[in-house]
Amino acid sequence: MRHSLKRHSLKRWGRGASTLVALVVLLTAAAGGDSHASHVRAESKHFVITYEAGTSFNYVQLVQRGLDAAYDLFVVRSGFATFPTAALVIILDEETGSMGAEYLDADGAGNPFPVIEIASEASMQAAADTTSTGLSLTQAVLSTTAHEFFHVLQDYASLNGVGDASEAAFIEPLATAVQEIAAPNANDYIDAAADFLLAPDAVSFFDRGYDGGLFWVFVLDRYGGLDAVRRVMKASATYDGSQAIDHAFAAEGFTFLDLWAKFAIALVTNTLPDAGVIAKLLASWRSELDLPSLCLPPALTVADWTGAPAVLDRVTETSPAAALLGTSDSAIGAQLLGTQFPGAQLRVAYPYGIDVVSIRPRSASPLAISVTASAATDFRVAVAGRRGAVWELLSPSGRNVLVHNPQGYEEIRIILTRGETGTGSYTVHLAGVSS
Repeated sequence: MRHSLKRHSLKRWGRGASTLVALVVLLTAAAGGDSHASHVRAESKHFVITYEAGTSFNYVQLVQRGLDAAYDLFVVRSGFATFPTAALVIILDEETGSMGAEYLDADGAGNPFPVIEIASEASMQAAADTTSTGLSLTQAVLSTTAHEFFHVLQDYASLNGVGDASEAAFIEPLATAVQEIAAPNANDYIDAAADFLLAPDAVSFFDRGYDGGLFWVFVLDRYGGLDAVRRVMKASATYDGSQAIDHAFAAEGFTFLDLWAKFAIALVTNTLPDAGVIAKLLASWRSELDLPSLCLPPALTVADWTGAPAVLDRVTETSPAAALLGTSDSAIGAQLLGTQFPGAQLRVAYPYGIDVVSIRPRSASPLAISVTASAATDFRVAVAGRRGAVWELLSPSGRNVLVHNPQGYEEIRIILTRGETGTGSYTVHLAGVSS
């Protein structure tokens, strides 16, 4: 379900009206002087594009329009700084498993300059054809050129002390998010987020790559757009990890954990940006994997509320909790399933991981939900109830929640995440309350 053609992580896969001028340069073989290959050099104001003479000029123009649009968005309209020299852009002629790449080279005087590689038309079309979100060739090029040119801006910021190109959390995830601003109809950041959607507690957020763009699309949509990106980049030059985000959003009064808790709620209640696209993707996964009960993110455990007190602290075959579904890791990613891990405590495995406990009400008694954990663990807890496809936030925070009419909901979900301190173990208590 992931893109079969991914932006290259080693090289960093990352609306001007300029005139495109093409000059044909014949490259001769070293011996004999026979014509060996023909390349074209196409220059616009901010980019020098080279490509094989047989490349469709319509495709070259499409790449140029994408690059100029990215320059206009990021530099002209949003004020990001970039290299004073034009970037070298190479449209590859061979088949490749990557949509694009970006890296720095140096001229004869040792001055760095950016190089962007863009996949051939055939490879780009193949990548578009494999996406679950129905990407067109035009959307794939617009998204890719924005992604790669943003890496150029990241490199320039890092070289000038207003960014950090060494911390993975602020490279691919941000570039994947801003491509959605440049190409809002592409939605290919969702395809890249498959691992995150299916296993949000499988790896620490700050170790994620492209799939971390899902979080940033949410944050940029609600809390500052490209200005927030610039603040995060600047803060990352001085602070590491979550502290950089704390400082970037200090004026709004948000810590990273605040933003993460809001994101977790939106993820579980299907209120992320492009929720309709995510829902269609989920429907295709259900059909493809033959898992009609699959929901996003999958619940760690499911329990029936019958009115009797219950303690959910272990996922076992004999506890009130039952595994939501059983499937192979290779099919949909890592999941914590009760039948696979008998005796495992309920937990958020990694800092800023997300766990979901699903409760199916079977009693009309008011339901008191409480979550206990070590006082040293910075847990965030929210509770939401679902009627049909509509979610109602019953408590945005707090470890003690009273649901007066639980049977008014088809499902109640407890959403848990935590910060960097303490352990990930917690216990959920369900109790009836006399009305």
